[in-house]
Amino acid sequence: MKSEIINVSFNNKLSDLSYPIFVGTDLLSNCTIILNEFIQNRKIILIHDNVFSLKKGKNKNFFAFVNSIKKFTTSVNLIGISGGDKTKHINQLNLILEKSLSFEIDRDSIIIAFGGGVIGDIAGFAASILLRGINYIQIPTTLLSQVDSSVGGKTGINSSRGKNLIGSFHQPLAVIADINMLKSLPKREFVAGLVEVIKYGLIKDSNFFDYIDTHYKEILDYEEEKLKKIICKSCKIKSEIIKNDEKESGQRALLNLGHTFGHAIESFGKYNGKIIHGEAVSIGICLAFKLSKKMNFCSQDEVEKVVSLFKKLTLPTSLEDIKSISITTLKMLEKFKFDKKNKNNQLTFILNKKIGESFIKKNMDVNILTNFLNDEI
Repeated sequence: MKSEIINVSFNNKLSDLSYPIFVGTDLLSNCTIILNEFIQNRKIILIHDNVFSLKKGKNKNFFAFVNSIKKFTTSVNLIGISGGDKTKHINQLNLILEKSLSFEIDRDSIIIAFGGGVIGDIAGFAASILLRGINYIQIPTTLLSQVDSSVGGKTGINSSRGKNLIGSFHQPLAVIADINMLKSLPKREFVAGLVEVIKYGLIKDSNFFDYIDTHYKEILDYEEEKLKKIICKSCKIKSEIIKNDEKESGQRALLNLGHTFGHAIESFGKYNGKIIHGEAVSIGICLAFKLSKKMNFCSQDEVEKVVSLFKKLTLPTSLEDIKSISITTLKMLEKFKFDKKNKNNQLTFILNKKIGESFIKKNMDVNILTNFLNDEI
């Protein structure tokens, strides 16, 4: 299967921030042309999920990729870290920074992030502040990271106050999404990643939502052409949304559909594996549609179609599905105060008029939210 190239660009008169996303199979073992353009004779810091170096027999793609790099440069320095969300911490960031500096890097050095969204977020953040900014390449290995976190330049770590509250916008040189990597994912991680794919259909393209609803069984069976289609389509939708809004001052906020609820739910789970990002966002999207219905923005039929698809994928759709996590209305409202979309102490939510048409609702009425949460919790 041939790879497809999607170009990400921003309407920024001050600089050219465009870069390619390569999507296909066997890209990591056949990436000579891709790598030659970016890393020739440069010092490389490869920040990767520990799982790839600990299980050599199951991660041939990783070692094939490392060997590919060595053909272009004599300096390849590996930093292995955990892929769990607790890794996105200031202490881990400091370890990465100090270790990278110990390699005597310069401003021509390049960080390569090899792993899921957590690896990409913290490695990209490190790249944005090392020597006041060096280049990096994203090699996302999970479905979630291939369709979402690796695209658009958002980098960062978590705070005790909430998720992704410390970070920067730092665009990569390139993104290389190898579909083969998805087959090594735990099924739970793969299915959770589909939530971000469905999100794009809910935000902007009802036909894409219908396509996923029709073909979800083949997608769950890892049919390569369908995986390539949904990854490319997701990246194209995201690229279209962010091109005029690199730093989320406007329409880019639509990409946070379900995430205000989702990030709060994740924090209640304390990132201990009881609930993972995609599962929390699945509940968050369902809550956003239910809230939209409560406020008379969308119909009950639209809510039921969304909930139905997530249930087909065996994903949680309500707070009732996660009774092991303690959540109260008061604590949820407190979490909302630290959401990055808020302005002038006013709560902002992403709601829907229908499937394929999200909008930004500013200055949310706390009383409406309180009553809604009381009904849901």
